Amino acid sequence: MSPEMLFRAGNRWWGDRGPRPASHEGIDICLLKDDKGCLCRLNNKTNIPAIFDGKIVKIDDDFLGKSVFMAHKIYNNEKKQLYTIYGHTTLHNNIHNGAILNEGEIFAVISNPPASKRAISPHLHLSMAWISVSLPGDKLNWELVNGCSEIALIDPLKLIDFSYVILPHYPAISPTEYEIQSC
Repeated sequence: MSPEMLFRAGNRWWGDRGPRPASHEGIDICLLKDDKGCLCRLNNKTNIPAIFDGKIVKIDDDFLGKSVFMAHKIYNNEKKQLYTIYGHTTLHNNIHNGAILNEGEIFAVISNPPASKRAISPHLHLSMAWISVSLPGDKLNWELVNGCSEIALIDPLKLIDFSYVILPHYPAISPTEYEIQSC
C-alpha cells in the first residue's frame, strides 16, 4: 500500500493524486504476496473471503463495482455493531442480501474497473466501522458512512491480522523495482 491508500488519507493514489473530497474511509489493497512469495497485482480472479462470520445486510453499487455491507455479531459497550464494508467487488452468483457467511468463505472477486475508470488499478477497498444497532443495515450507503454520527469508522489495520508494507506512490511503481507480477 502507498500512504494514500491508508485509513484517513487525504489524497488519492491514482490520477493527479489530488485531494479527496473526504478523508479515506478505509484501506485500498492492490497487491498481495502469493504462496510462493511473489508480489502480485490484484485482478478479477482475486477471491475475496469474509474476514469474520457475518450477514450481508446491503449490496450497493460503487464507482468500480459493488460494495458489500456485512454485519458481524460483535458489539462494543456503546451498543454499536461491527461492520465490514468491501468495495469494488463482483459478487458470486449465490450472494445476496441476507446471505450468511463464515469467516474465510469466498463471496466475491475484485471487479475490473469499467473502461472509463481504467486509470485506477483493480483493488479491494476495505472499511470497518462500529454502527449503532438502531441504524437499519439495509439503509447503509457511502454517503451515510461518511456523514452519520451513528457510524464510527475504524482503521482496518488495527482489527485484522495480516502483514503489510507501505510502498511509495502506487501505481507509479516500476514493476521491475518490486518484481510485481500479474498472477
